[in-house]
Amino acid sequence: MPRQRMIVCRTLGPVQAILQDGSAPADLQWAKNLALLVYLARSPEGTRTREHLIGLLWGDKPESKARQSLNTALSLLRGYAGDEGVVSDSTRVSLRPGGVQLDTEQLEAFLAARDFAAAVALIRGEFLEGFGIKGASQFDDWLAAEREHWRRRSVEALLCGAELLLAGGDVAGALELGERALALDRESEAALRALMRGLALAGDRAGALKQFDAFAARLARELGTEPAPDTRALATQVRLERTWRLPKGGGGGGAASAGGEPRRTPLVGRARELEQLVAAWIACRRERHPAVAVIGYPKGDPQPAEVDWAFAAPAQWRLARLLERTGGRTDLCRAYGEVARRWAGGEPRFRARADSAARRSGVAARPRCGGAGPRAVGPARRVHRDAAPAPRGAG
Repeated sequence: MPRQRMIVCRTLGPVQAILQDGSAPADLQWAKNLALLVYLARSPEGTRTREHLIGLLWGDKPESKARQSLNTALSLLRGYAGDEGVVSDSTRVSLRPGGVQLDTEQLEAFLAARDFAAAVALIRGEFLEGFGIKGASQFDDWLAAEREHWRRRSVEALLCGAELLLAGGDVAGALELGERALALDRESEAALRALMRGLALAGDRAGALKQFDAFAARLARELGTEPAPDTRALATQVRLERTWRLPKGGGGGGAASAGGEPRRTPLVGRARELEQLVAAWIACRRERHPAVAVIGYPKGDPQPAEVDWAFAAPAQWRLARLLERTGGRTDLCRAYGEVARRWAGGEPRFRARADSAARRSGVAARPRCGGAGPRAVGPARRVHRDAAPAPRGAG
């Protein structure tokens, strides 16, 4: 019989310790034996001091009884992992590599390899779901931190898996993973958005909006806040766009959206304007006439770099190109020129930023399209009332 054997610990859900032969000995499932096993396996280099472990799991006992309890638990673990699997001396306890296999380690390996289907298969619930040790407050604190970490990683795996399924045209499968992600982390707006997209693609726009409304109501009630701009913009899109479908050729590597358009890039630091922009764009598409949204250059001091308006310029140009595909190419081309003039017409410090932003977007600062007439400028002023005044002669 080999001196070291493998114990497999399933921790992403109700915890279970299984031997290589598939058996799950009852005494190995006792709470403190499991807690000791998993804690050591998750410790740096699998090592802790005896004093630390006693305080962690047996701090409510007299010292002599606590030491005896630790020795008893270690003896049991050695019986299953082998003498080479669990080693200790008078001060330290260690799990040797290969003694215990955690599903969390497998999850990280699958995520690193982008094998999202395999990662999703490991997730059965939250870390050590339903598990606890009475009177072990230090262990409870550690467990809470671990649960938060693995909740985030699990949601990430589920959402990546959902994207993969959408890329293959499996809307039902993606919807299921979105539901699982939101059930695992009810605070995750990324999970909410995935679920809303799945419902919309499945033809249940009412269900998508119901999920959003319930989420928004809970945020307002419990935290006094509202969903993030991306989430609100998606809700607006679901309300206004009746037909949802996957991009041609499946998911195309990006999120599915209304009308099969590619994933939009958010305007950095301009969340409120983005919501107005999305609603106006969809309304104009529905009415079959072109429009352009002009955000306008700032009139006050520059914002901090992380929300600098100029970084939104590439996204504005991409939006203009999307609008061009809806029809009315000539008017839209003139509207491009209007956007460029509004950027360039600001104070010198803003004009420099506009030129820099235009270079980032790969678009010339002054497109060769000519000026915009009153019909092109009017819708822009309605979208953003704080935009710079229209040039003389505009309606």
